[in-house]
Amino acid sequence: MIFVIGTFFIALIAALLAWGRTGAFLSSLGLQKDNYRGQNLFAVSGIIVVAVEILVVANLYWGFNDSLRGAHVLAVLMLVVVFGSLGWIDDTKANESGGGFGGHLGSAYSDHTVTTGLLKLVGGVAVSIGAILVTDATDGLVELIRGAAIVALSANLLNLLDRAPARSTKVSFMWFVVLAVSVFIWSDSHTALQLVWAAGAVGAATGLAPSELLERHMQGDTGVNVTGALLGFSTFMVSTPVIQWVALVALAALNLASERTSFSEVIASNPLLNRIDQAGVRQSKV
Repeated sequence: MIFVIGTFFIALIAALLAWGRTGAFLSSLGLQKDNYRGQNLFAVSGIIVVAVEILVVANLYWGFNDSLRGAHVLAVLMLVVVFGSLGWIDDTKANESGGGFGGHLGSAYSDHTVTTGLLKLVGGVAVSIGAILVTDATDGLVELIRGAAIVALSANLLNLLDRAPARSTKVSFMWFVVLAVSVFIWSDSHTALQLVWAAGAVGAATGLAPSELLERHMQGDTGVNVTGALLGFSTFMVSTPVIQWVALVALAALNLASERTSFSEVIASNPLLNRIDQAGVRQSKV
């Protein structure tokens, strides 16, 4: 577990320093979007999460190839590259639709238009299936579908929550902590090693959180989708079949609920959730 915690903090520091060194340059590239308050910000700082995760995974495999299976490394790199690329396309070339699964599918059916969101949906499902297949960690079609669904729905859930500064990062951090504590209590060190995949992405996202809370940039789908996918992957890899089913039902319910319910409204109406959501957020001047 010390290995996992160390990876988290190394990724955190790397992302913090990366934004400090390259933030001004990245912001000058023109990849800007308005945030929830109408401020024009650099919209794809999640590219730092992608870069840090790739470096972390490469370094882990190079230095600890006796402990980490090459198939798992390949699966993680597939998820990072594909989800990161699809997120980048959606962040930089997005075309409008009704939003959600229904909106993207509706546009494809009625307007014969393939939205970037639909591309991300189809590509995300495909790479999730591919990654779980590559790991060779399943014993049949049902387990394969269950694992791929956990990965894809996790990525989409964080995307749905990414509507306020560092909200998705706060959720991913709490998710990671719960996962780590559970594995520490109930599992062995070999199982705990599978948390290292999520540790890099969550650590990098956490490193970007201070400047994101100050509204200097937004991670965008480029970073958020990668973090969600790797959290889903690690969740699947460390969980028993029963826990996997519980996770899948919860993820599916939250994703479906988003079609009719605004998570922002739910959070704002709950004092505890709202306090967590607003923690560290730059307040508007009256």
